[in-house]
Amino acid sequence: MNKKTNNRELLLLRHGKSSSWDSVDGDFDRTLTEQGQQHVKRVALYLQQNNLIPDFILSSPAQRAIHTATIVCQSLGIDPDTIHVNSQIYNAQYEDLLNVIAQCSQQSYRVLLVGHNPSLEELVTFLSSNSTQQYNNQNHLSPSSLVHLQTEEEWSKLHTSGAHLLSVTHSRSLAEDSD
Repeated sequence: MNKKTNNRELLLLRHGKSSSWDSVDGDFDRTLTEQGQQHVKRVALYLQQNNLIPDFILSSPAQRAIHTATIVCQSLGIDPDTIHVNSQIYNAQYEDLLNVIAQCSQQSYRVLLVGHNPSLEELVTFLSSNSTQQYNNQNHLSPSSLVHLQTEEEWSKLHTSGAHLLSVTHSRSLAEDSD
């Protein structure tokens, strides 16, 4: 990323496919399925191949989100201990996500946030100056979907239509050779 332009990139990753509600005691402790783990690895390979290595990683404290963030870190050679787990990301509204992002260091130029729907979809709609056509044509964010946004704003000053939607990538559309 060209830091001279002050462009910042926000990567939003929905956690991988998780176990069903009835397989554990509650939503918070749901784990990734084997398929979910493989799809997250595909997304991590996509990040690596496109030189989209985050310099700051945020995750929901839910088991499936932490596992997703950990797989990404391990795949990219990033220490999983650098994941910033924030309880505000779980069961969040998009405004909560904005507050979490606002706390990111201004020295971070590419932030990855691993979280949940519907707040991720709401955040994309709120932030994207061009989301209506491109985003709506991509359906919703299925598990292991990655949104790539770019902004010139500081993290603490993000606002409606303050970012440009660069891409929406669904793990199912990525090559299986990373499995």
